[in-house]
Amino acid sequence: MRKEFQTKSIRLVQKSRTLGICACFLLITHGVAAFGQTPDVSQSGGVSIQKGGGVRGIVKNPNAGASEAFEIEPTLGGKIVIDANEVKQVTNLRPEQISYRNFAPLQRDTVEAHLKIANWAEKHNLSALADERYQRIIELDPENEIAHKALQHVKEDGVWASKKEQMEQKGLERVGGRSVSRQEAELIRKREELKDEERYWKKETQLLYQGAKNENQRAREAMRKIKNPSALPHLIRLYASEKRDPEGRVLLTQAIGSIGTPAALGQLGAIALTDPDMDVRVAAIDGVCKKKIARNEAIEYFRRRLRNSDDVGEINRAAYALERLEAERAIPDLINALVTQHKRKIVVGSEKTGMAVDSTGAISGFSPGGGGHMKTVVDVSSNETVHEALVNIVATYYQTPVDFGFDVDAWIRWRRQVDQLANFYPRRDR
Repeated sequence: MRKEFQTKSIRLVQKSRTLGICACFLLITHGVAAFGQTPDVSQSGGVSIQKGGGVRGIVKNPNAGASEAFEIEPTLGGKIVIDANEVKQVTNLRPEQISYRNFAPLQRDTVEAHLKIANWAEKHNLSALADERYQRIIELDPENEIAHKALQHVKEDGVWASKKEQMEQKGLERVGGRSVSRQEAELIRKREELKDEERYWKKETQLLYQGAKNENQRAREAMRKIKNPSALPHLIRLYASEKRDPEGRVLLTQAIGSIGTPAALGQLGAIALTDPDMDVRVAAIDGVCKKKIARNEAIEYFRRRLRNSDDVGEINRAAYALERLEAERAIPDLINALVTQHKRKIVVGSEKTGMAVDSTGAISGFSPGGGGHMKTVVDVSSNETVHEALVNIVATYYQTPVDFGFDVDAWIRWRRQVDQLANFYPRRDR
């Protein structure tokens, strides 16, 4: 007896020693599926086993309880008993399936006999069993028209072929009820796999984050080790919805950084510039700094924000990120961002002159009195974080550290003398 069939949960009930040994051999070779395979019990009845394999036959007590055992009568006779806790699935036979089991194995292996059985199976809605017979007929008689047509085969140029074979010859596949090219079929399958992954990660990220908020250290560590890009959209949604808990946003930011894709790093850049909490911004920059391969792109991103932003806070945050990245080539941008000008609108000509107006034009706090009108004023900001970043980067790369404070012209002269640059970025106010 082969090792794969040796299990304590399967016991042969013997009527006598001689008959029991013979029955055991026949059941093993004909009635019990090899472990590691999944038997088709839907048409033949029987049970599939938790650890693989199964037994085909009539289940005498399909409603056995968890502490009981299933009794199966295989095709060739005898009885097998399997503990209920070892059984994965039970499928009991319908009356017509039992009738098929009783008479079909006794028929001769001829075209006529198989046609008779196939016709009977079709009348009793056993299409899969009928198809098995038609396939056997074709093996015996490759040109049998009845069997080919029953299997929906088509004859072209004197050769019978199934629909699947015809489609393969034309480079087509059947996917989702449509005939498509192999390339499109592969794209459809990949999209479905991606959807399955995204559904999984939507649930997984929610469970992990909830566990982390409940002080589950394993959940926290698991979040910090997420690598699958399919988790990124769900982490970003969780981050966007977490308005009140900076510590939660730090953890989500770390999880985003662990993915490490360009999209994830881009999200870290946005967090580093926009999150209101310093710890969250630091976590984002830490995530960027860990990905050395993305350092150049990150530097260019923060340089662009430093040059183009009109928001004082964003300018200083970009400078801090560039300092952490030790971006020497950002020195000209930092010099030009030392002192910045920002326009805003105020109301003048009324008793409450000077109230600022937001970017939508709305006035908060009061309505202006009669005769008031809008005026644009320019504020000048000396950016301390930009100054610190500039001084520290210069100290890192030059033997003689210098500090000209917020004197932009002095910084420009120094830069030209040191590097002998013929062209220098123009100041933001010129």
